[in-house]
Amino acid sequence: MKLTSIILGILVGSVFFIFLPYFFIQLNGYFLLPVYSNYLFKILGTIFILIGIGLFIYCSRLFLIFGRGTPAPIEPPKKLVVNGLYKYTRNPIYIGYFMILQGEFLFFGQFLLLIYFFLAIIGINIYVIFHEELILKKRFGKSYEEHLKKIPKWI
Repeated sequence: MKLTSIILGILVGSVFFIFLPYFFIQLNGYFLLPVYSNYLFKILGTIFILIGIGLFIYCSRLFLIFGRGTPAPIEPPKKLVVNGLYKYTRNPIYIGYFMILQGEFLFFGQFLLLIYFFLAIIGINIYVIFHEELILKKRFGKSYEEHLKKIPKWI
């Protein structure tokens, strides 16, 4: 794995999972919006975040081993990854992202983090449909077309 892929991953991850949530937490406080917080939510939030991070690491390893690349666009896989969780869903990394964002809402309880979670779902769906799937169709051709027919986008 190239150092540039790692650096890009850290930068993008920091923006989406640290800086933007921090911004929404501050905005939530500024506008005195509701905060839903209890011990059980914090435990569930921590579990969701850890599972989401685990999914990302697991899927990144699949990209390295079977795809001979990374999830980062600057070092994409050379082969279509259809192993592991990719046998059941085309987007397990994004499911991991959703789990992290949902976990942040549960852990911190800030209402705007829930709004951010739903905006992320909408944004990633639009990105997957109008950008990523087109690129994968061009890169992998018939094998990706077959994958689309067999494997659901999400669950």
